[in-house]
Amino acid sequence: MSSIRLIATDLDFTLLNEHFVLTETTKEILSRILDSGVEFVPCSSRPLGEIPQWLRDQKKIRWIVTANGGLIVDNHTGETLVSNTLPAARAKALLTKAEPMNPHWSCLIEGRLHSHLAILDDRKALKIDGSYLENILKNRIWESGKDFLDALPDAQIAKIHFITSRDYPEKKQALINLLSDEEGIELTSSHPSNLEILHPQANKGEALKWVMRQLNCTPEETAAFGDNANDLPMLNVAGHSVAVANATEEVLAMARHHALSHKEDGAARMMEQLVFQ
Repeated sequence: MSSIRLIATDLDFTLLNEHFVLTETTKEILSRILDSGVEFVPCSSRPLGEIPQWLRDQKKIRWIVTANGGLIVDNHTGETLVSNTLPAARAKALLTKAEPMNPHWSCLIEGRLHSHLAILDDRKALKIDGSYLENILKNRIWESGKDFLDALPDAQIAKIHFITSRDYPEKKQALINLLSDEEGIELTSSHPSNLEILHPQANKGEALKWVMRQLNCTPEETAAFGDNANDLPMLNVAGHSVAVANATEEVLAMARHHALSHKEDGAARMMEQLVFQ
């Protein structure tokens, strides 16, 4: 057995396949890893309600990191253990500034995404269809505009998420440029077609450090898996950083290990190799 005691992993385009599901092969490998006593922590930009049910049903998974590290949730009780959020008034001011450039936003509040109806209106142009469309129709609260925040003055926003067009990366860069001079926020991206606004301490690296402290776990006892820019803080913390083959060039360049792609159960197969080698 190896010295790995903790595995933290991104979900979309890393652990989940191209259909955004856990394959049976991945489930079988994860079950054996959990049975071995290794701590397994999903780390996603998704809200808790959009974390795959199979993961939430695993009693041996103690913590789930959501909102790109903004929230750490006890998987047994649903209690939020760590919260790095933005106040409602600050979120509305940011939406007011950005909305003329991109109205396709969502705000994560108490585990639910409140999304602008413009996302549905423009779903064809944004290439939102299939299982992803079904998922967001079922799990999100749809708003006609940002004024819904006026009725929630005490709300804490775990993240603001913009969908951007992958066909027009210059529009995403323009949005980054617009928001880059704002103090007290962090900008990151989990996919070529999105941009997220977070609290400065909300990142997967800080979340992983918190979990490591709970377990008294060293970097060399920790493995982290990812594919995109928002995974870099987590990969930099872990002694065993792993990039899947479909990761960005930046992630591939810094990772200690390379795995097969998310279409080939690459993350799970590398976990199996690291744990049972």
